[in-house]
Amino acid sequence: MYRVVTPQTEAELEAYYQLRWQLLRKPWQQPKGSERDEFDEYAHHRMMVDDTGKLVAVGRLYVSGDEAQIRFMAVIPECRDHGLGSRMVQALEQVARQQGVRRLVMNAREEAVAFYTHCGFTVVGEGPISFGKIPHRQMIKALTPIHEISHRPELCDELQRQWHRRIPISEKMGVKIIQYTGSKLKTLANLTANLNMHESMFAGSIYSQCVLSGWGLIWLQMQEYGLSGDIVQSSGDIKYLTPVWDEPTAEVQGRLRDQLQPLGRGDRVKVELTVTLYSGDTRAALFTGRYVILSH
Repeated sequence: MYRVVTPQTEAELEAYYQLRWQLLRKPWQQPKGSERDEFDEYAHHRMMVDDTGKLVAVGRLYVSGDEAQIRFMAVIPECRDHGLGSRMVQALEQVARQQGVRRLVMNAREEAVAFYTHCGFTVVGEGPISFGKIPHRQMIKALTPIHEISHRPELCDELQRQWHRRIPISEKMGVKIIQYTGSKLKTLANLTANLNMHESMFAGSIYSQCVLSGWGLIWLQMQEYGLSGDIVQSSGDIKYLTPVWDEPTAEVQGRLRDQLQPLGRGDRVKVELTVTLYSGDTRAALFTGRYVILSH
């Protein structure tokens, strides 16, 4: 079991920088300190640990406007070829999307070009030559902004405002809409803001993200169908399948037109939805929520 976390304590940061130097600078006889640069203070740092807490991979994202650079990516030799590098890239890419980045850039060593191509990057030119002998290739990856992959982006924006205004915990949790298709809603929460003492996602936060996702799907479809009402959760059941170590995404779907139409006659409506919450690509929780909508 591996999880991507943000180094926060002095000890974690020291271990993070030590591994950067050990894997990316020491083999080329570069001194301690060469693994850092002036952008570290402002960058997003991530590291991957196993279930014993052992540090196995590192990576950094530096955001500048609508562009971000991935740098200092490294996985310890004994853990390579197990998909951990791809997971680290995905974690950094998710941070970039949260920051509104439209394009990722990087300078990849020639032997890593195939790996980053697999991750969706494209070679666009020659990069720098490190230490006078290591050629790099410049690579980019365009990120589709949320408003381009969401159906009715103006409603998604309004839902985000509704959450923050009417359900303040949603803002504290960092819950954001990452996709709405008209029948399916996907949300993302900020893992770092929802950690428990075990460094996994707090069970109450998992439950809350699921509740919000179901509430959000109902609200969005009500707006599309020109209906109004107050959405209240009447009950909910959840099964926790595995700890949430990676970025938590929740997914709920359903076409609710027929169920919601009685609101137009002033009737009360009941809706039951199933929400799946993922830890990275792993199903981590199943939530069944029952909601009541009271007509205005």
